[in-house]
Amino acid sequence: MTDLNKLLLENKKLKKELEIQKQKLEIVKLWMEREVKDHTHKIAKQKTKKLTNQIRQDFLSENFEEVISNQIYNYFWEILLLNAPKWTIENIITAEINYFNMTKNPFIDGFSVISWYHKVLDLFVESFITNNFRKFAKKKWCTILRVNNPLEKSLNLVVNKKYILSAWRLYWLIKMIKNGDKLEDYWKCFKDYLDKYPDLRDVLLSDVFFNKFTLLNKSEILSSKRHSWFINKKDTKKARKIFIWDFKDKTSLIYKLLESQSVLY
Repeated sequence: MTDLNKLLLENKKLKKELEIQKQKLEIVKLWMEREVKDHTHKIAKQKTKKLTNQIRQDFLSENFEEVISNQIYNYFWEILLLNAPKWTIENIITAEINYFNMTKNPFIDGFSVISWYHKVLDLFVESFITNNFRKFAKKKWCTILRVNNPLEKSLNLVVNKKYILSAWRLYWLIKMIKNGDKLEDYWKCFKDYLDKYPDLRDVLLSDVFFNKFTLLNKSEILSSKRHSWFINKKDTKKARKIFIWDFKDKTSLIYKLLESQSVLY
């Protein structure tokens, strides 16, 4: 057999192997789609069962279970949802159930809607940002508080006491890094940490994410208004757009944070 014939034979074998792998990937993709869709719909069904009869009838009449599960799946797709921390889908569905209820009842405000979306944001910050930052800071021996500064104190507690990094603190961290401000020890360590994870850094420092994050924090929807235990419907609708953007625009905070964790987007 000539060298050319050997090369053609090897090429043929390679093409056949690639075709087999492609078929396997299609099977895996279909399996993931089915699993994610079924899981999301199951959660939506479980959540609606716990509602009062009148509210549940409203949900069923508008086919809410199927609508919300399809919205979540079509918006995030299975690869992103597989990277989501535990309770992400549950919390989003709960927030949307409360939002649906708020739009139907003139006497209900948006506190419960924002509370559940706030839980999703906190979950993402902990899972995608602070969890690895703690390990990074300890590895770099950045564990001692040297400056009497609120943000430094906050990061010290995040690293040493496993405190949650609030949205307001994270906003100021990002803002100072974007502005090129002088950074103290923990702040500088945080910047170095982001440099190690460019996908996450690029999302957090992007104008698209930062501008929406700015609007959310300046609205005080996660601070003073939430602590008052009352959030009016107008503020709720604005904040929901920033969080999830009606499951349409993929520049929402939740989508961009989840996207930063996907190696296939």
